[in-house]
Amino acid sequence: MTSSRPRLIILSNVYDSHYLAVRREEVPPCLSSPKHRDLFRCIQQATGAEVLILSSPPRASLRRKPRWLPPLTTKFSEFTQLFCGNFDGPKIRIPLSCFFYAIHVARHLKRGDVIIMHNYYLNYVLPSWFCFLRWKTPIFLDYEDGRHLINKGLSWILCRLAELMGKPLVLGAFLAHPALGKRLSKKTPRIVIPGFYVPKASATKKTDPRSGIRFIYSGTLDATRGVDLLLGAIPFLPPQGWRLDISGSGTLENKIIRIATDPLYSGKVIFHSVLDAASHERLLAEAHIGLNPQRNSDPISAVTFPSKLFSYLSAGLIIISSEASAVKQTLGNICLY
Repeated sequence: MTSSRPRLIILSNVYDSHYLAVRREEVPPCLSSPKHRDLFRCIQQATGAEVLILSSPPRASLRRKPRWLPPLTTKFSEFTQLFCGNFDGPKIRIPLSCFFYAIHVARHLKRGDVIIMHNYYLNYVLPSWFCFLRWKTPIFLDYEDGRHLINKGLSWILCRLAELMGKPLVLGAFLAHPALGKRLSKKTPRIVIPGFYVPKASATKKTDPRSGIRFIYSGTLDATRGVDLLLGAIPFLPPQGWRLDISGSGTLENKIIRIATDPLYSGKVIFHSVLDAASHERLLAEAHIGLNPQRNSDPISAVTFPSKLFSYLSAGLIIISSEASAVKQTLGNICLY
């Protein structure tokens, strides 16, 4: 079958509150959804093409008993998103996902469509090869992170295999970090898009005398992102005149909850867990200073970019940041380092 006009087929497992409302069980948070929403909007506006997202359902966070997840049609922001079915159970979810997802892509793709695959993963590369061999489908790469370059074990092997297989297919790439260009053929066109600045029309921020200066950290809560350093600095702050809002998820979540519930920091350290897009934007609108203490020494800083900095900029915040992940190379003197 041939499309009446080319469609952009996004191979990505990104999801937002639309999917969570339908799934009705706890799944790992997808912290990259705001950036992908903006990326898909920009691509659609630039091309005028219809965007269709083909995805595989994420694993459950708590449930360990196997469960059949039926195919699902939902939304990611304003875009149609189709999830394939999968038997979600320990040790069998990933291989079955590759099988069902390949069928899913082959079923929905038509001649004349264009594929954008999210990172080098086997479950994207294998159906992309099928579509290329059958329909000569043009394939582009949304290269968000090179996590597989620093992971160990089976994950490293599978992702390196996907990179080896996928590299010949890629006609062009969107890179989140400049160093990811080294993983492409020298002849492959690429553009670095670490994030999106979308200024909000809002009034000048005013300081509430009851809370003082509002700081915010939003994102992954772990030592790699320097959140332990952030928490360690709290006792050195003055007793009044500030408030720190933290949102996100990660390994340091319990430590943050303990600090937020400590009577010493009541009303000063507020933990919001993972917020939906509207709630997150409201929180940013109330803040004054965005924080990014990511460690420059951690290997992940060489292959990812903290796109939350663009959310901070869009909300009109002052930013205090480390220079990790090519932040200064990308944003120049916009931040306080």
